[in-house]
Amino acid sequence: MAKSKRKKTTAEHRASRTVKSLKSQIDKAYSTATKARAESNTYARMAKDAKTAAAKKRYQTRSDNWHKVYKAKMKRRAALTKELKAASAKKQLVTKTKETDQAAMASAIQEHAKQFTNEGNMAIYPTENGGTSDIVFFAPVNTESENNSSNITSWPVDKGAPRSSYARFTSKTISIDGLISDSETGDAHSKWVKLRGWHSNHTELTFKGDIYYKHLIMSELNRQFTGFQNTMQVSITFTFVRAAEITISKKRSSKSSKTLAGTRHKLYTAITIKRGDTLWGLSNKYGKSVKWLAKVNHIKNPNLIYAGRKIRVR
Repeated sequence: MAKSKRKKTTAEHRASRTVKSLKSQIDKAYSTATKARAESNTYARMAKDAKTAAAKKRYQTRSDNWHKVYKAKMKRRAALTKELKAASAKKQLVTKTKETDQAAMASAIQEHAKQFTNEGNMAIYPTENGGTSDIVFFAPVNTESENNSSNITSWPVDKGAPRSSYARFTSKTISIDGLISDSETGDAHSKWVKLRGWHSNHTELTFKGDIYYKHLIMSELNRQFTGFQNTMQVSITFTFVRAAEITISKKRSSKSSKTLAGTRHKLYTAITIKRGDTLWGLSNKYGKSVKWLAKVNHIKNPNLIYAGRKIRVR
C-alpha cells in the first residue's frame, strides 16, 4: 500500500510560498539584468562606430543608463539570494521540527501502550506546535462515535441532475467518554485544566484512538466525578474543521472603469485660469497632484495651459 503523503502545516505552506516568491523575483531580476547588459553593450558598439560627436555622446549616454540598470538589478539579485538562503533554512527548520514533533508524539503514544496504567490508548494532543508533555491519555468507558451530517433538499429536484447539486456536507463530529486519572501523582485535575484551556482557546487538536483524526476543535467538554480518588469521567465532542487556503489576486481595472474625475452629481470646484498660472502652482495651492489635475481636466501637456479657460481644482 502506498504511503500517504503528510499534509503540510500552515507554517510550512507559508515558508514554501516565501521561498517560491523569492526564487521568482531572483529569476526576474537576472532576466532584466541580462537584457540591460545586452542593451548597454549594443549602444556601446554604436557609440564606438558613430560618425559624429553628438551621435557618439547620445549612444554612450544610453549605454551608461542601461549599465546602471544592469548594476541595480544584479545588486537586487544578490540581496534576494541572501534572503532566499535564510528563507530556505527556515523552511528546512520548520519541516524538520514538524517531522521531529510527529515522531516524538508517535513514540510517546507507543511507549505509553507498553506500560500498565489505568489509562488506555485514547490520546489527545495539539495538531500543531505540541510536545510530548501535551498528550492527555484516557481510559475509555464507552465506545467512540463518529457522526457525519449533510443538508439534503426536501424539494423536488430536476430529473437526471447530479444529486450533489442539492446536497451539502455540514459537519463531522467525534464523541468520546473516558476516564483521566493518575493514582501515583494525582494530576487528574491538571489534565482537566489542560483540556479546558484547549477548549477555551479553540486549539486545533488530534485525537488518536480507535478513531484517528487531526484538525479537531472541542465543541463540548463535560466532566463528572466517579467517586474514585484522582479520577474523573470526561465527555468530549469534537468538530472536524476544514481549512481552506484563500488566494487574493489583485486585478488592474480597465481605463473605462476609472472614475478619477468623480461622478457628475458630486460637487466640485472650478476656477478660471489666470495669466501666469501653472499646474504646479495650482497643485500646491489646492492640494491636488499635477497628474490628477491633468487627468480630470483632459490636459495632454501639463506644461501648457491657457488663460481664460475653466479648470477643475477639487
